[in-house]
Amino acid sequence: MKTSEIDIFDIDASNVLERQSSVQLDQNAFMVCTEGEVKLTLDGKDYKLQPGDMLIFPTLSQTTVRTFTPDFRGMGGAADFEWVLSALEAVSYTQRLLQIRNNPFVKLKPEQFERIQALVNSVRIRRSQPSVFRDRIVMSLIHTLLFELMDAYVENTPGDVPELSRADTVFMRFLSILTRDFREHREVSYYASCLNLTPRYFATIVRERSGMPPGGWIARFVIAEAKRLLSNSENSVKEVAVALSFPNQSFFGRYFRQNTGIAPGEYRRHKKR
Repeated sequence: MKTSEIDIFDIDASNVLERQSSVQLDQNAFMVCTEGEVKLTLDGKDYKLQPGDMLIFPTLSQTTVRTFTPDFRGMGGAADFEWVLSALEAVSYTQRLLQIRNNPFVKLKPEQFERIQALVNSVRIRRSQPSVFRDRIVMSLIHTLLFELMDAYVENTPGDVPELSRADTVFMRFLSILTRDFREHREVSYYASCLNLTPRYFATIVRERSGMPPGGWIARFVIAEAKRLLSNSENSVKEVAVALSFPNQSFFGRYFRQNTGIAPGEYRRHKKR
């Protein structure tokens, strides 16, 4: 993965609505409040961030900014889920990604806040300084930042987390493959085959581990991407259908209505209001 594909950014009252009111489709992201206050709703739960508070946005999470103070400032970052998963597998801590879905809020200790802020600044500085080893240095710093974020999360989240089970591994690998292939493949059997499991057993594991069948996860990814594409007025409904590998516009329309209750054109008109 290129370092340019890992986003590190500042956030404040001027861009928080644009930055955070969205579906985090195939990335994991984080935000740390440095000044002021912001209130957000993440997957139906309300959070208030003040200086030193961190919120982690899991893959396919839905965020809405509610209110923020004029002096609000923060820092954040985002990276592809598959990259985060592969990096964390090296230390066998991917089970924390499951826990984050239920408890994404962390109140950082002062020393944790300082380390994270220093690493974010180091990434920015090294990116702006041309050198033979710049990309390798930046990637090393980003890896370190990821581990600092996870270390802060673990230290501030009560309760022991059991070792990663086979079901956890299957579910996490399913999400990893799904983020890569959902635009071309919507069949449960395809993902079961990728994991060398029967469709029935695969569906049982995913439902037990996440409370949702694999078809539900597939639809969430497809519909989230469809909504993103439809929100761009330059994309016709037919072009969106093609981008998501539907055989035709009518089939896409039925799929979209079945999962949202409205037609693609209605959704677009509603977004323009």
